[in-house]
Amino acid sequence: MFFDRLESIGNYGKGAKWREVILQFIHEYPSAYEKKDGTYRLCHGAFYNIMSAELKADNAYEYHKKYIDVHCTLSGTEKIEGAFFSLFIGTGNYSEENDAGFFPDIPEKNCVYYVETGNCAVFFPYEAHKSLLLDDRGDSPKKIKKAVLKIPVELWDEI
Repeated sequence: MFFDRLESIGNYGKGAKWREVILQFIHEYPSAYEKKDGTYRLCHGAFYNIMSAELKADNAYEYHKKYIDVHCTLSGTEKIEGAFFSLFIGTGNYSEENDAGFFPDIPEKNCVYYVETGNCAVFFPYEAHKSLLLDDRGDSPKKIKKAVLKIPVELWDEI
């Protein structure tokens, strides 16, 4: 998992296809806020979901196996927590169809990101993360609009 500005995340990874997906989304980013909630296709089997949501004080941890998640805030500030996958072994469930597994909450967290407009948090398969959390540092908006890119994991290294 890592955290950076949107314009910088294409510099990570070795795959040319990874960079193509990121560059395509960067090109679409200025108009993404105007898009309705829904799913939008990108190149190489990647896509992104636009969502408007109420932020919560708590949420379930999730993980994926097939896709790298890139959480990009379009408006507002979202808190995202990450935890070591090993803390969840033997708990939760996984849906192959949705490529999503969910875990019960644990008191331990290993990292916290505050994702503001233009920033992204990137989670690889088996990296447990809890998103859509309220920014607990002050009086922030209770709603967020965000895009979650779903990039096939094999694009990370594919040249």
